[in-house]
Amino acid sequence: MIAIRKLCFLLFILWSCLPYESAAQQRRISGKVFNSSNLPMPGVNVQVKGTNIGTFTDTKGFFALNVPETKPVLLVVSSVGYTTQEVDVTNATGDLTVTLVEVPTQLTDVVVVGYGTARKKDLTGSVASVGLQSVEKTPVFGTSQLLQGRVAGVQVTQTNSQPGSAFTVRIRGTNSISTSSDPLYVVDGYAGADITALNPNDIVSMDVLKDASATAIYGSRGANGVVMITTRRGAAGKKAITFDAYTGVQQVANKLEMMDAQQYARFVNEAAAKSSPVLPQPYTEDQINAMGKGTDWQDELFRNARISNYNLGFTGGNADSRYYLSMNYFSQDGIIIGSDYKRGTLRFNLDSKISEKLRVGLSSQVSYESQLQANVNTTGGSAGGTLLDALLSSPVTPVYDSTGAYTFRNGPQPYAIDVGNPVAAANLNSDKNKNTRIFANFFAEYEMIKGLKLRSSFGGEYRNFRNDVFRPSNSYLGAQTNGYAQVVTNNNYNWLTENTLTYDKVFNRTHSINAVAGVTYQEWKNASVTSTVTGLSTNNLFTDNLAIGTANNGSNTNKNVLASFLGRLNYRLLDRYLFTFTFRADASSRFGENNKWGYFPSGAFAWRVKEENFLKEVDAISDLKFRASYGATGNQELPSYLSIKQYTANSYVLNRTRVTGFSQNNLPNPDLSWESTKAFDAGFDLAILGNRVQITADYYDKKTTKLLFQVSLPTTSGFSTMTQNIGSVQNKGVELGINTINIDKEKLKWSTSFNISANRNKVLDLGDVPYQFTGNVSSNLFPGGGRFSSILQVGKPIGEFYGYVFDGIWQSQADITKSGTKQSVKPGDPIYRDLNGDSALDATNDRTIIGHALPKFTYGFTSNLTVGRFNLFVLIQGVQGVDILNENKIEMENGLVFANKFAYVADQSWRGEGTSNTLPSVVSTYRRNLGVTSDLIENGSYLRFKTITLTYDLPLPKVSPIFKSASLYATGQNLITITDYSGYDPEVNSYSNTQGNYTSLNVDYNPYPNIKTYTVGLRLGF
Repeated sequence: MIAIRKLCFLLFILWSCLPYESAAQQRRISGKVFNSSNLPMPGVNVQVKGTNIGTFTDTKGFFALNVPETKPVLLVVSSVGYTTQEVDVTNATGDLTVTLVEVPTQLTDVVVVGYGTARKKDLTGSVASVGLQSVEKTPVFGTSQLLQGRVAGVQVTQTNSQPGSAFTVRIRGTNSISTSSDPLYVVDGYAGADITALNPNDIVSMDVLKDASATAIYGSRGANGVVMITTRRGAAGKKAITFDAYTGVQQVANKLEMMDAQQYARFVNEAAAKSSPVLPQPYTEDQINAMGKGTDWQDELFRNARISNYNLGFTGGNADSRYYLSMNYFSQDGIIIGSDYKRGTLRFNLDSKISEKLRVGLSSQVSYESQLQANVNTTGGSAGGTLLDALLSSPVTPVYDSTGAYTFRNGPQPYAIDVGNPVAAANLNSDKNKNTRIFANFFAEYEMIKGLKLRSSFGGEYRNFRNDVFRPSNSYLGAQTNGYAQVVTNNNYNWLTENTLTYDKVFNRTHSINAVAGVTYQEWKNASVTSTVTGLSTNNLFTDNLAIGTANNGSNTNKNVLASFLGRLNYRLLDRYLFTFTFRADASSRFGENNKWGYFPSGAFAWRVKEENFLKEVDAISDLKFRASYGATGNQELPSYLSIKQYTANSYVLNRTRVTGFSQNNLPNPDLSWESTKAFDAGFDLAILGNRVQITADYYDKKTTKLLFQVSLPTTSGFSTMTQNIGSVQNKGVELGINTINIDKEKLKWSTSFNISANRNKVLDLGDVPYQFTGNVSSNLFPGGGRFSSILQVGKPIGEFYGYVFDGIWQSQADITKSGTKQSVKPGDPIYRDLNGDSALDATNDRTIIGHALPKFTYGFTSNLTVGRFNLFVLIQGVQGVDILNENKIEMENGLVFANKFAYVADQSWRGEGTSNTLPSVVSTYRRNLGVTSDLIENGSYLRFKTITLTYDLPLPKVSPIFKSASLYATGQNLITITDYSGYDPEVNSYSNTQGNYTSLNVDYNPYPNIKTYTVGLRLGF
């Protein structure tokens, strides 16, 4: 704590000592700045050109400053979103009047691309920019959430809402089967940056590179798209301070309706009577009538949880040096007891002009995270979890017994099931992560001759991670091993050096060339140690002393490097014909000796039709550009060392002494290479009615070949699988984005944005096999090996659920006999369709595709309405044409007989001929023994009011002359979700987005449920 205080004090001294406007003046100049609507503009930067003398306009647009008597004297007047003006005040007398004209948006914005920037109107590739100005007052829990619903072709999902958990991002579909389809993140030019702890308040722009023309500059890491993130920098002029704080409460977005005590008791009586052998009924009618509702275990587990965020920023500088310093603290309690997340970040960005030719800069951040995780199902539920236990637990059983101790059994024998006490599990067990991250990236840029710049950068990221898991012997899970403690430590770093030459030149106002060439080198290293202890002699030491039980230890280290050459040429002819050629060569240590180098070219052409004579005079069309591109990119995200021999330690007994030896555990593949994606894109950008309506549309077709795949081997090889490059998959689709300025008056402004995209995925080739089963399911629900959720089949998309087709309920023994079925069924069991007509039901002939995990299309809509000082921002986001495998139905409809069930089971289950044709008998186990079936598949489409924010700008300086800006805001998130899905939330997956789970899509077995959030906040500018 003392060290932090010292650091903050030193940073404060640094801020105070940074250069600011000079006080050596001799002549006073004053005036007012207006916009094109003749309204005064506060906060405009007014700078004396070539000096560090400057100021900002006040709330009425007025400015005054002293200027030197030397001649000439020019004022540079600038504001974000407006055309900069230079005003000659050499002989000026009296007050000046300056009018700034708004820069037309969208097609003339400057966007960040790989190794440079570009005017959007000059882009030949598909690049989307996220408008962050309208959401700067909206609470954002993670950086990826800024993309949700805002960019066509980008799907962002939070399948697990545990505090601190990451979002899953897909740009133009899923490219891979066994490797990651996550995009590459580039933060302030640093490729492959970790955005987990990035403070959203620090982000000033996000640009999404989608097609090969835009992403090929990143070669073997560009196949899944690239997200360019730019953090805030300082500005020349007067120092400024911003403070932003919000606090609020979170609630579970939806509860599942389970049986109450009376319903459950009657259900158990019925199940006991139908059991084999028949069991006596445990509850009398008098006992049932006296029960009431009983224990609602969801209410006991869920809570109203607090969330808060505090952000303090300092910015300023002069013509030569600019700085940005921010401090952020974010705290989120989980809606499940025993879970929370805290994050603290400190960012310092510095830019300095050393001379007319040399400038340097620094981007840096230090962060600390603490995450207390609830034991929920992020691995499919095979080990259970507190949320699952809350649903299964008997409502007749109280949380505490008569002595005040936790109850650990769900009722009297033989009607009890061993699921533990979810409240006890949440309070007694502990699973805590601690993360410390340090990031710094330094650059120097030197203009060798006019138009030719050399830029060199060096940076690195360091992460120290520790996970402490503790389960005392008096908890249900801990009792199974007489106590459990585990510590996992992980240290990883990566560093990157890049050197690029950029040449920018215009010849005769006709030809324009921008060329970039460079070399890069990046290295990653990871070292981890795991120590697990069981049979604890005491519960008092937690994980502080792992010598108190039987230990099992292990460690691991891996390293990989990537060396690259890159180049890009942009050529513009007559400001209307645009050409881009890009090339990158990557060498990766992850791949085999025969394929170390990969080559990734791309080319693109754009035609700015608006600049043609036949369209220049058409006032209704503000801009029109057609684009087309084709290129190759790659995906290198696979584990290290698969191309070479690996060895594992083996313990065995030799001469009555235990010794350790080593044996080979893989079959190396010297031909192993990255996945290769070749993509075509065609689109147009159109602005009409004075840029009030802007339309962007794209069609793309990309094919990924050389898929990294675990291929089965004959047992004679000594190994079961080998990683090879086989097969291919295709993604093609269309995207449409429409931005409109509907009303633009002095006190009434309204703008909207709409995007929609449709992607079609298809497996084209799987090597020597036409299909392969894939996708994990819970081994708790589907015991035995070889169970999968879906199938990879040539001609079909990834994520096709595969199983038996539900066809009703067997109503009577007569119906069973008449059908001639060979199935071992009884009345009340579900009917599954016999597809080949042989009267049997087998996995080979009677399973088929029963659902689709990939959506047909996704969409988003934003509305930004300003009335006077009030602003209303609304974000609507949705997914259509997607299915979910709801594994909960097995457990809570007719799973374990004496576990609690969904409330509708009490009166909708089959109880005799004609009583139900949808729900089996309460004692039927036939469905569970089969595997995945169509009655577990549900429509997961939804429309969600994701964010609603109301902001009020305080009238300044009436409230206080101290502030340059001040606003209050209130936000609601996930307030309304329109869906037919019966689970907690349709934005769900019980499997994390990690190695081994990439084809385990849309499986619901009770991960951390989604949340509703209500917050109020205050934003101040000094």
